[in-house]
Amino acid sequence: MRKLKLPGRDSTRPRLDEKDINLVEELGLAKLKEQSNDIVESKLREQPENDGNQTPRAGNPVYKAMHACNAESRVSLSKAHRIPAGKPLTDSQVRSVVNLLVRWIVREHNFFLQEKEKRQKNLSEY
Repeated sequence: MRKLKLPGRDSTRPRLDEKDINLVEELGLAKLKEQSNDIVESKLREQPENDGNQTPRAGNPVYKAMHACNAESRVSLSKAHRIPAGKPLTDSQVRSVVNLLVRWIVREHNFFLQEKEKRQKNLSEY
């Protein structure tokens, strides 16, 4: 399976907040990847009857990643990443989606830390 493309970073997409960052740091990368795998398996592996409504928007950084990466439903996965809806995801496709979500979370974590650092520098100048 090919490496799925991370979406651009714009103001319309979800961002991780401080609570999410603390949770990511507390869990660590291995646990976060395991949690992402469990969520993808339960929400996306099979074609759900309520496709498009099965993924909450908050409560876990993985859910925010799913919405930011257009992976919150099988229809959006089909449109954004050309993973066909209507049949179960293969193990390879599940791994690709999980890797996409974890890469997005790591990228947002790094952006959050950079932005926090810049904010603090600006405040100390005054």
